[in-house]
Amino acid sequence: MSRAAGAGPASLRRFPPHAETSIQVQLSLWRPLRDKADLLLLSANDILLFLGFAALTALSLWMLMRPLRSAADAPQRAEGESEIALYRDQLEEVTRDLERGVIGEKEAQAARIEVSRRLIAADEARIAAERRKRLDDPRWRKVAALSLVLFVPVCAIALYLMAGSPGLPGQPIAERLEVPAEELPVEGLIARVERRLKENPQDIEGWESIAPAYLLLGRYDDAARAWTRAMLVDGVTAARLAARAEARVLANNGTVSAGARDDLEKAVALDAGEPRAQFLLGMAELEAGDRDAALARWKALVAGAPEDAQWVPAIRARIAAIEGRVEIAPEDEPMIRGMVEGLAARLEDEPNDIEGWLRLIHAYKVLAEGEQARAALATARETFRHDGAALARLDEAEAALDK
Repeated sequence: MSRAAGAGPASLRRFPPHAETSIQVQLSLWRPLRDKADLLLLSANDILLFLGFAALTALSLWMLMRPLRSAADAPQRAEGESEIALYRDQLEEVTRDLERGVIGEKEAQAARIEVSRRLIAADEARIAAERRKRLDDPRWRKVAALSLVLFVPVCAIALYLMAGSPGLPGQPIAERLEVPAEELPVEGLIARVERRLKENPQDIEGWESIAPAYLLLGRYDDAARAWTRAMLVDGVTAARLAARAEARVLANNGTVSAGARDDLEKAVALDAGEPRAQFLLGMAELEAGDRDAALARWKALVAGAPEDAQWVPAIRARIAAIEGRVEIAPEDEPMIRGMVEGLAARLEDEPNDIEGWLRLIHAYKVLAEGEQARAALATARETFRHDGAALARLDEAEAALDK
């Protein structure tokens, strides 16, 4: 049975540790990444050093701006004194108008009150400005200048001596590119391959190396995009379609979406023996409540598999568990519970999905959690209380729970 690197249902993490997700397989996965590495990442000390320089620069700017703000108050004080003089002239003008008979006593009194009110407000503003002037002692500016000259450089030097490497010799870019890839973390290796792929997007080996790496790091959407690029570069194969479907299933909380199912059906059309595609199609049928179809598909897959295929025992155990209603194998339970929890969380946000409710009720039944199954059934009945067709399907699901 021909498959591209990384193919087989084991990579979906639904099989025991002794399957293709063994340490030896994972180590072999990183070798092509190391061969393509050519980018160094910043160390933690380098990042701390740059952050320290940024903080000192911000402090210097703040100390420089404060004296400038203080100096800008001078025009405001001059404006306040001009306002006071203007209001005093207005009071004298009111008195002259009264003496000339231009206005009456009542009008003059009202005008004096209004102008006096404005005069008092302007005088209070002038006093406040004078108080600020006393606080803005020019000596403070000298202290600020002295701090900029002495304090900032001293702190910068001290920080560099603590977090920097003053004795480290220069390291030209050519030498940095020759650093062994084994000295970098996985994230650094991936960054190197990403850089190479930007320079040469037609590198099929790079795409097929980085896609499984994304999958192992939980970057499922990136893995799906990487498999898409691989197919654009080197053509569509059953293994690549199955691998992209796997990434899409994991990105969808373990539920086989319409797009993933389309990939799986195309994969089995190209290669009916593609194990990962057949396994995931069986999972889709099981989620939809079609237990018999899933079992038939998995039995056919096992019957046609090579005797030394490491994923066969895991599928046989799954078939036995479903047929015999036995407890789920310990190595499978975390995966199944994760899928069920993801489905339950999605239904909380999108409750109008009758197919999803049916899958959730059935999943709880498989896990032997009758109370959870009936609680989900009750919630679904309340959601579709005005939908007769949906209620009829829920009645069938309830009948299946009692069997």
